[in-house]
Amino acid sequence: MSDRANQERDFVRFAHAAYEVAQQMLPRYSHPKSPHRFTFPQLAACVLLNLDLRVSYRDMEEWLQAHEPVRAALELRQVPDHSTLDRAHQRLIRMGVLETLQRTVAQRLGTPEQAPDATP
Repeated sequence: MSDRANQERDFVRFAHAAYEVAQQMLPRYSHPKSPHRFTFPQLAACVLLNLDLRVSYRDMEEWLQAHEPVRAALELRQVPDHSTLDRAHQRLIRMGVLETLQRTVAQRLGTPEQAPDATP
């Protein structure tokens, strides 16, 4: 298997883990009157992936567009806008759960070093 295929598999594995952890720890929607285009766990998983990739929200939006297997793992029918990702990130910080989510995903994957590597 090529390095690119391994990397893609690692991203999908990370996305699955992040989504499952977020589904267990977060409400389905962050607010009753939210538009319900995305669940809060979907957005949280995107934020966790974004933090791991260390890219801007705009770059994350483009990255998600280019990685269909990751979108499928997160059950995304469309890609969240960069501003939506930013708002979700800020809400996770205000709720005080971001670090717990990150730790739990790392534990589920085994070690932090097993998270996907963002280098080309």
